[in-house]
Amino acid sequence: MAKCLLHAAVLVLAICPNAWGQFGAIETPPTKLTDGESYETGFTLQVSGPALGVTATFPVPSNWEDQQVELVHQEIHPAGANLRFVDLDGTRQARVDLPRLLARDTAKVLLRFQVHRQGVAPPSEPEQLTLPASKDLDRDQRKYLLPSPFIESRDAKITNATSSLAIPDATPWEQVKAYYDFVHQNVTYENGPMMGAVAALDKGRGDCEEMTTLFVALCRAGEVPARTVWVPGHCYPEFLTKTKDGTDRWVAVEMTGNFEYGQSPEKRPILQKGDNFRIPGSRRPQHYVKQELAIRDYKGNTPPVVTWMPPPGKEPPRADTN
Repeated sequence: MAKCLLHAAVLVLAICPNAWGQFGAIETPPTKLTDGESYETGFTLQVSGPALGVTATFPVPSNWEDQQVELVHQEIHPAGANLRFVDLDGTRQARVDLPRLLARDTAKVLLRFQVHRQGVAPPSEPEQLTLPASKDLDRDQRKYLLPSPFIESRDAKITNATSSLAIPDATPWEQVKAYYDFVHQNVTYENGPMMGAVAALDKGRGDCEEMTTLFVALCRAGEVPARTVWVPGHCYPEFLTKTKDGTDRWVAVEMTGNFEYGQSPEKRPILQKGDNFRIPGSRRPQHYVKQELAIRDYKGNTPPVVTWMPPPGKEPPRADTN
């Protein structure tokens, strides 16, 4: 998708005189961890003039129940740069502070991670799954029943759609499949700007972000905890269930590519889980954590050039073309 995850990498610059200024227990799905894949992320920054107070932030993969991550290499230039990691609620963010760059300097930060990602596997006994009672959810899980940016789960259009999809005596697996089928039947895949769940419902089109936000919104309106999972260039939803022995089990579904309900080909590194992030320095919650770079004081005669790594990814190939 052209507007894929991390498509909103931002260089924040405000014009100033002679300068550009600032700007619970989880069931492990029954698949093996990969042998480990290398994932590189970071940026380069080229400036034509002196730059003071450069700050760059970007998401990096972290440990989840279905992923293990190790930082195996880092390359940071100039030597005075400071790198630290900030754990947010649902992701880890790298923060790089560069006190000063001279004219025609190039700063570079490259982080290499070894990522052991577990493939997505459907539950072995889907009809035995139940939904957790809202009173039994912990604080972290409870937020996945609430609205979040672009997921307007309390909007009347969403709640009415959820009510219309209610199936008497259905199992949770069957009920959530009704939400899944509804999205596929009512939203045509089309790349475009981020719109959100209500707009996807109104316009009947969208890409992986719209299809995911609408599915998550329908789930939350139906009292099913659900969240967004972000990988490079793509996102997909997962919803929370309990196995017959009472263990929490997140079930991933792929909203693009004609994959079967409960299946996904994803093996790319997980960058974020969730869709309501509180970013230090930002007043508003964010749908996901973006790549951002700000310069407090810049006296170059041309704008700085930022190149983020990795470049935008792509959505998985369609199941019917494999």
